[in-house]
Amino acid sequence: MTTSALENDNDKNSSNIRWGIVGLGDVVQKKSGPPFYKCKGSQLVAVMRRTPGKAKEFAETMVPKENHCVGYESLDELLKNPKLDAVYVSTRPGAHLEICTKVAAAGKACYVEKPVGRCTEETQAIIDIFAKANLPLYTAYISRAYDKTQAVRNLLMAGDDCPIGDRLTKVSYTLIGTGGARDMDGEQLPWRLDAEQSGGGLIMDVGCHVLDRIDYLCGPLMNVKGEAENKHSHKQRVEDFVHLTATIGDTSDRPSANKLVTRKGASVECTWDFASPDQPPCDRLLLEGPKGSLQMVGMSPNAPIEIYDTNGKLVKTLEFEMPEHTAQALIQAVTNDLLAKRENDKKENNAMEQPDLLSFGDNAVRTQTVLDSVLNSYYGGREIGYW
Repeated sequence: MTTSALENDNDKNSSNIRWGIVGLGDVVQKKSGPPFYKCKGSQLVAVMRRTPGKAKEFAETMVPKENHCVGYESLDELLKNPKLDAVYVSTRPGAHLEICTKVAAAGKACYVEKPVGRCTEETQAIIDIFAKANLPLYTAYISRAYDKTQAVRNLLMAGDDCPIGDRLTKVSYTLIGTGGARDMDGEQLPWRLDAEQSGGGLIMDVGCHVLDRIDYLCGPLMNVKGEAENKHSHKQRVEDFVHLTATIGDTSDRPSANKLVTRKGASVECTWDFASPDQPPCDRLLLEGPKGSLQMVGMSPNAPIEIYDTNGKLVKTLEFEMPEHTAQALIQAVTNDLLAKRENDKKENNAMEQPDLLSFGDNAVRTQTVLDSVLNSYYGGREIGYW
């Protein structure tokens, strides 16, 4: 941890983490921007967008005045803000490496949107940059912090009362449709379907969320096999269909491993069909065990969890409220962690317990490795520059 990451000479006694945002697209407007001035212990002091006047407009009209937020059109100028502690990178993945390199060079902690990179090699490069600078790096896999996800986790930790039994036997996921991906109706090719900007098709923007959640709830995906095709979308170069199989690996190194049902060896099968003209929309995540199953909509933060017995009878339904800002729970956890690091540094104590819902580089690179495994043959390789 460098001193400049969480405090600066102008205001060492600030009780908040002072954030800057790079990129002010649609995700920031509703999902992830407001939490930076609404979360406890968080303050939004700087925003940046290259379009002339847009960052200034955002700072003046969207951010409460007590934040003293400043709008910039240059990343270099934003990083000179003396109050800045940490930066949220919310640009297209193709720009992440360049921006994160500058953020780390400026000595700032970072929270970067998913997918972190366009491939495993690029993701690992970003992780290594912050590790070398001894700076915190968090990744925006927000669905692990949903109340709904935590409810599934609690069910899997219920011991003899776990509704699926004492072990997980199968995980399956099916998505037919776009999974709520934004900006898919314009005349121009959406950036999410441009591999140079996104890393691939919608599997990179949408599929990574479910893969990270399976990793979080069940364990790492091992022995991954799969395929990617362009079945329906001949006007685009990227894939629109992905299928994979895997098994759940060892989780004994995770702090809470002994509290959960046995998961190692469970089978995994996932299918994404983003552009099928024939099949009705479907979004279903299923966790099965010897006593029953948990079923839910995979891409929804609040759709109910349904508990079934082995005969397929609905036993119970758990319902959830829609969060005002879907990223807020994870951003609050990240802010809390940065505040705890600040206090820990003052005490010169290196031992600090972190909540296991936080998302870091390690889970991001595991998810990207799974994606590269199934996309490799389609792109003829997944090293930096494959696009």
